[in-house]
Amino acid sequence: MTELSTHSDTVDHVLPFRLDGHNINGRVVQLNDLATQVITRHDYPEAVNRLLGEALVLVAMLGTMLKFDGRFILQLHGKGAVSTLMVDYAPDGDGVGEMRGFAQFDEAAVHQALKDEIPPIALLGDGSHMAFTVDQGADMERYQGIVPLEGETLAEAALEYFQRSEQIATTLKLAAAPLLLAGGKVEWRAGGIVVQQTATTGGIELPPEGDPDYIDEEWNRLKILLETTQDSELLDGEIDPQTLAFRLFHEEGVRVFDTRPLRFACPCSRERVQNMLQGLPDTDQNEMQSQETIEINCDFCNEQYVFSPQEAFVAAP
Repeated sequence: MTELSTHSDTVDHVLPFRLDGHNINGRVVQLNDLATQVITRHDYPEAVNRLLGEALVLVAMLGTMLKFDGRFILQLHGKGAVSTLMVDYAPDGDGVGEMRGFAQFDEAAVHQALKDEIPPIALLGDGSHMAFTVDQGADMERYQGIVPLEGETLAEAALEYFQRSEQIATTLKLAAAPLLLAGGKVEWRAGGIVVQQTATTGGIELPPEGDPDYIDEEWNRLKILLETTQDSELLDGEIDPQTLAFRLFHEEGVRVFDTRPLRFACPCSRERVQNMLQGLPDTDQNEMQSQETIEINCDFCNEQYVFSPQEAFVAAP
């Protein structure tokens, strides 16, 4: 288990930075309270929690890059022990990014798979895929990119996505780990760092297609610098993200920007669930009318809503 500081200050933010000498943008992500709130709402195996924690970091990185207010969604789908993992991000209108996430899995299959000491990403099994969705609202076009889930880590899978779909030079690291506290209490830490070529000219070029011998020495050097980052640096709330960015890239000329705060939030409510029930087909509603109680559980926040049939199908206030 990674040794982490027990410093209790809430740290949930993204620090954008820029390497001016190379026209490269970057982000450092630190999630403490947010990761704990998302993960401890569920009773998942540790390997699933690590994968969910890393997915939270990846979505925080990419969601805060959007130039408009919209929901950014990451979905992992597979036919293995884990069938679905989903994380989404949306700004709240006051400059705070709101996030949530969940996983669906066969618990017995997860424990059996872990006996073989497979990496968490392999829990999704062969033929799995990853989807990134940008939802700009009802009146705007929805964008979705889908790629096979390849690599031994979520970070490697994300890099495959950028290589195939975005054609943008990118390198990143993701980390997530539990922190054991006195009395058996468990908190979670998640963090990461990414650097990415901008779309403007003057950055570091991708290798020319069809030239396997091409090596961009400068980009390779930046990748090596980023890879020196230790998980403990990404997960320790006492290590300022600005300090980490300067430690890695001070020779390049680092310019940091205002941090982007994040928090856990789930928009589900009793009224929304009631509206959902009332939107079901008549055949489903009639079947539910015969039940003593109707129980609906939110996958994201694990909140349970219990209705009598009379409550469920009376018009919401």
